[in-house]
Amino acid sequence: MKLSFYTIDDLRLGYDPQGEQGWRQSRFLDWRDALEQYRSLPDSSVKVFGLSNGEQDVELVRRLSTNTGSTTWENTLVLDFLALPLWKKEEGVISLARELVSCLDIRYCLATDMLVPVPGNRNTSKQRLKGKRLWPDVPGIPESAVRWLYLSGAGWISPTELKRRYPAPEQSFCYPVISKYRVDGIRKGHFVPLELTYWEYKMLVRRTQEWLDHKKM
Repeated sequence: MKLSFYTIDDLRLGYDPQGEQGWRQSRFLDWRDALEQYRSLPDSSVKVFGLSNGEQDVELVRRLSTNTGSTTWENTLVLDFLALPLWKKEEGVISLARELVSCLDIRYCLATDMLVPVPGNRNTSKQRLKGKRLWPDVPGIPESAVRWLYLSGAGWISPTELKRRYPAPEQSFCYPVISKYRVDGIRKGHFVPLELTYWEYKMLVRRTQEWLDHKKM
């Protein structure tokens, strides 16, 4: 896959199809040139570093405020590419994402509608959660096993309260920082309350869905 790279100066300015107002996009053939341009843009702007295959653009890094007062800004890794089969299997993209995490000191990932810490030791997680899966409150919906989420600056809140506080983060560019989940789990037929990272939670969602699919068969 032949890739090119781009930056956007500030998503808050909006998109203008006429190109007269709104955010500005710059394109590059080398990712290092794009990164240099990205770093030169103001750090208090919702700037973007992304890449393109000529037909589709995808973000890799977006700078965001990590608290509601907009006093703390950080570079975040955008996880959208992991949901796109063409991109998540491209080794060059995975390698570049890792490089950017290192050179930009990235601590958080943008996971759809929230910010979560970058992944830790997955081998430790697999060992700790061996044989466990989610126990959904609504049959067939693994996500309904979530009871509480740890919101930075506020503490444990319910999923309903999180949605009330952040009804449309993609419009405001103000995303909640969620560090932990408390969920209902099950192991060998017995209820097990679990406290998980985002990545552990996603691993159990996949495991639970696989179990549900197998059960249907």
